[in-house]
Amino acid sequence: MKRIISATMVLALLLMGQAIGQAAEISCPAKDSACKEFAKLIDAGQFDKLIARVDARQNYSNEAKWLIGQAYLLLAGKEGNTPEQEEQLCKKALEYGATSAYLGLYYLYAPKDKGKALGFLKQYIATKPDNMVPYMLLGEEELANKNYASADSYLRQARKVLRGASKDLDWALFQASYLTGDYYTASTMLNSAFSQGKTVGDLKALVADPRFADMGKRSEFKKFFTIINGTTTANMYAR
Repeated sequence: MKRIISATMVLALLLMGQAIGQAAEISCPAKDSACKEFAKLIDAGQFDKLIARVDARQNYSNEAKWLIGQAYLLLAGKEGNTPEQEEQLCKKALEYGATSAYLGLYYLYAPKDKGKALGFLKQYIATKPDNMVPYMLLGEEELANKNYASADSYLRQARKVLRGASKDLDWALFQASYLTGDYYTASTMLNSAFSQGKTVGDLKALVADPRFADMGKRSEFKKFFTIINGTTTANMYAR
């Protein structure tokens, strides 16, 4: 039987190491025994046990709440969960401030209700996450819907949060920048995308799109069209 791994499970696996590392570093208040116990349970990977210790009537510290939220989020990605269980656990995680759970809800709803899924992404970015994924997903969606200015804004924010370069992000931002008339940024992003693995074939496929038909006439992209017309790529990245 083919094993099915949900997007929420993948998200939980990606976050597990981060959560455990942060739990080891979290500074629980000196007299906060609950926080200290939760941190030990997170460190041991005993998320079920942590949740079983939670008393809904107790007023936990912010540090303890963070740990509870992470435990719910990580349990949401547990193998064998139904989609309904994943959703309930993600929503419990949100109650305790684990805003990454919005991504889990996005992936749960994206195949069946794109509007609701995108709503979760917008709720996530309202928390100003240090995570480029929701911005990139929204940027790509806006790009596909020909809302170029909005796409450009989301993708620029994704790159700002990333604090670096990404082949797929820079390729998307190149397109959004070009289609909003910012040819300098478009050229810079195209150069970056090529340096990270995008190919002449990718560019040839793109310029077949009528929206990019005039690229070869613009000085900012001349060197790229020299490449397409047969020059080697050795000098492509010279600025």
